[in-house]
Amino acid sequence: MPHAQIVDAIYQSSIRYELWSETLCSIVDYVGAVAGNIVYQAPRGRGSFLIPGRMREDLNSLYLQQYAQNPYARAYGTVKPGEVVLGNTMVDVAAVERSSFYTDICMPQNIHNQLFMAHASLHEPGGIGGVALFLSRAQDEHAAEALKRLRLLASHIERAIDLSLHVNRIESGPDLAQRLINAMPDAAVLIGSRGEIILLNTAAEALLNEADGISIRRNERLSLAAQIPETSFRMTTAIRQALTVAEGGETPFTGGAFPVIRPSGLPPYLATITPLAPSSSAAWDATDSRARVLLQIVDTEAKARLQARRLRTMFDLTEAETRVATLIGSGMSLHEIARALGVSPNTIKTHAARCFAKVGVRSQAALARLVASIPV
Repeated sequence: MPHAQIVDAIYQSSIRYELWSETLCSIVDYVGAVAGNIVYQAPRGRGSFLIPGRMREDLNSLYLQQYAQNPYARAYGTVKPGEVVLGNTMVDVAAVERSSFYTDICMPQNIHNQLFMAHASLHEPGGIGGVALFLSRAQDEHAAEALKRLRLLASHIERAIDLSLHVNRIESGPDLAQRLINAMPDAAVLIGSRGEIILLNTAAEALLNEADGISIRRNERLSLAAQIPETSFRMTTAIRQALTVAEGGETPFTGGAFPVIRPSGLPPYLATITPLAPSSSAAWDATDSRARVLLQIVDTEAKARLQARRLRTMFDLTEAETRVATLIGSGMSLHEIARALGVSPNTIKTHAARCFAKVGVRSQAALARLVASIPV
């Protein structure tokens, strides 16, 4: 393919993610290589991706899982963004050829040397990212010419990747995400790939500011913190599992719902964690703060309180009777209510009996059902 057509294909890929693999194949042929990829190796591995051009799919997964920290990758950490280098000038080739990385990844794909171009938006401390093209032993005899040809395309590839990232951020619709979670009646939190808080709705902000069982931890980045160790363990485990699923892992997701115990003695919050499906351009998602997990927190006591207030208006309950109806509606027993309010069980029984008489029910279960049936 002529140079002009290659450049055109590169820019077409910038706005159509699905074209990148085909375009990489054209770049591979133009430069004189056997294969290539766009790679992003995240600092801690999570969220890494590889867009292949004529590479073995089974070996791509093996590479990311076991061989991301290979001699070439470590050497490329010193490459400046925009710089194009020849891999074998930066490593001990003899040592590489004795490694399992060479046996498992390079030999099956006829890879002897490689060209690497670091990209500013993908290259960061502790991780690497850019474009890699792979040369066979025969092609390595013309490595200088291959290097020259890649440098001719480097600025176009760099701009196209930046444009792809920009288009992906626009399509992710952060304003839409904020509007959607604000429309949720219960507390909702969007969580990113490192467990950081991406977005909160108003209900979540109010609930977390109360710091009754769960709150915001303000360190390098905002994250969630549970006050009770049992809750903290379950929440951390569930978020970790959900992130693995959201990023394409095959780990079974079993921890989606758990109670958040509240030191105040009020009924626990009910938390639900849901992995979010990746977008159609999922690879680029790994480079930004895209939400990966949705956490919803239901305050059963607050919901029951609002429902009980409406019950109060309908049946002329007193403030004390309304308080008891609220806690019965949230699932607490009379003894638990007495402890939470700091009064005697007999006082609670008296208020409950008056509630039963006014609303026309005969049991706590019937009152709880009535409270739950009132729309919020």
